[in-house]
Amino acid sequence: MTAQTDRQNEEYRKPPALILWDWNGTLLDDVIYAIGVRNRVFPRFGLPVLESLDQYYEQFTFPVKTYYTRAGVTEESFVEVAHAWMAEYLRGYAGVPLFADALPALDAFARAGCRQAVLSASKLDTLRMQLRTAGILDRFTDVLGLSHIYATDKTEIGRAYLAETALDPRRCVMLGDTLHDADVAEALGCRCVLVARGHQSRKTLLRAGVPICDTLSEATGLLLGRKNDEA
Repeated sequence: MTAQTDRQNEEYRKPPALILWDWNGTLLDDVIYAIGVRNRVFPRFGLPVLESLDQYYEQFTFPVKTYYTRAGVTEESFVEVAHAWMAEYLRGYAGVPLFADALPALDAFARAGCRQAVLSASKLDTLRMQLRTAGILDRFTDVLGLSHIYATDKTEIGRAYLAETALDPRRCVMLGDTLHDADVAEALGCRCVLVARGHQSRKTLLRAGVPICDTLSEATGLLLGRKNDEA
């Protein structure tokens, strides 16, 4: 092993330079709330309600338009349904909590000197409003979201951000709860850790081939080389 390789290995044993946080289902505990929103909105359009979390897991995916198609939404009704869903979601969003270990995880990465940004498929102004309501907007150096409500793909936003910041992607980690987060990380050249309590099941997440944790405490310990009770 060369001296250069030794230096490189030592560099990547350091804490990540950047944590790219997903929002919904990763920091925000909104899965059950999202199911309730769907069950209040979809029957207005003659669409069935969800009977269980497992049924939601079977259908949910990115882009969200594909999820809606699985749920019976047609091409003609997609925009109307999407706007109705978002209006209902925003009506009660202030009562949706963060996961109990979200703040400790943010604190742990901050103490370790990690830059932290949110990279979400949410509409940017809505995302910033939710972060402000949750009291954590000022914890992030940057907040990155889409220009629309249709939750398509956040890869290009992440790619532009890494180019702008000139951060080494190998020192960056995407922390999320869906296969899309893993796909984004792969496209950006970042590492990825997924937490299996969000919008997709552990069974689905196993397809990503990346580390999967049960909690943010576990993910923090993994990335910072600490035991969970130290995170």
